[in-house]
Amino acid sequence: MRTPCSTYRACLFDLDGTLIDSTEAIVESTARALAELGWPALDRAVIVGHIGYKLEALFPERHLEERRLLIDVIGRHYDALCEAGTALCPGMGDLVETLARRGVPMGIVTSKRRHHAEAVLAALGLEDRFRVVVACEDVARMKPDPEGLVRALEALAVPAADCLYVGDTRLDVAAARGAGVAVAGVSWGTDGLEVLGAAGIDHAIDRPEALGGLFAGPETAGG
Repeated sequence: MRTPCSTYRACLFDLDGTLIDSTEAIVESTARALAELGWPALDRAVIVGHIGYKLEALFPERHLEERRLLIDVIGRHYDALCEAGTALCPGMGDLVETLARRGVPMGIVTSKRRHHAEAVLAALGLEDRFRVVVACEDVARMKPDPEGLVRALEALAVPAADCLYVGDTRLDVAAARGAGVAVAGVSWGTDGLEVLGAAGIDHAIDRPEALGGLFAGPETAGG
């Protein structure tokens, strides 16, 4: 296990559940897709528990082709819902602006499709804040594989030891570990700090402004 730095020079973010709250859009898109396909409805809590993981796992007993069809139909409904049904997680907009003022290079590593990620970031006014966005189409192997983080580090030209990845699931922790990147787990996403602590996070974050103190720069987190 690597030794985390006291301050970092660059920041990579997971998207859903970490930087943005896309719960309503994902739940509604999934419900509409299940109704369209004639599949059984699912409790909201079941869908929410899979955000950040693979929605294909909602129906593990079905054939791969059927599960892929479900994802395609969810994606079609999400096209219409993603912008209106997504908001920044409280305090994360201020954090991004603080790090931007300090000149901290930032990027996104997400399992979301690129056009969805870019649409949401544009709707939230954040499309110019991130130097790199690594989406699911950009990698052969998604999280927990570290490929996406490695690609983002290359794009930022920052050593792994100088970067912090911020995420909300065990997949984020595993990907960061594989890339040699320190990882901060946030309390407001899918897994929660107890689960993330057991997975081996370097920093437990219960409020966004606490992240600001982990990065080198002249301003305080609320500055």
